[in-house]
Amino acid sequence: MMNHFEIPLDIEDVKIERVEFKENGEIIITVTSTVEGTCCHRCGQKITDSYGHDREITLRHLSILGRPTSIQIRPQRYRCRSCSDHPTTTQKSSWYDTRSPHTKAYETHVLLNLVNSTVEDVRRKEGLGYEAVMGIIDRRVSEKVAWSQFSELQQFPVS
Repeated sequence: MMNHFEIPLDIEDVKIERVEFKENGEIIITVTSTVEGTCCHRCGQKITDSYGHDREITLRHLSILGRPTSIQIRPQRYRCRSCSDHPTTTQKSSWYDTRSPHTKAYETHVLLNLVNSTVEDVRRKEGLGYEAVMGIIDRRVSEKVAWSQFSELQQFPVS
């Protein structure tokens, strides 16, 4: 007899379709979006005319109980009836960036692990390549600071 408990996925606007436990210990969670429609990439209008799905993508997510975990999704595609040639647009979700093989939650986890560590340390701990860690840094850490947003900078004593 197995004991069970629930862990919130903490990803908005998705429905869990299935959870697979692979022989190698990896957990694969297949989800679908619960959001209806998207904005046309050409004209920007809200579109809801379903036009199938895009290819399945697999995104690395936060580990669950020490097991590597991935989320699979086939993003919905929609057709724009306002544009003359009726282009299709793939729905984007707030919890991952289309240029990344990771969820935003996982990328935040990697960035937090970089505090007081090297890229090499984190790469090894997470089983990532050097370029994967650098890609997370490039996507998530801005090279510019909007100094106008700061009215005061505090100086803390060094202990």
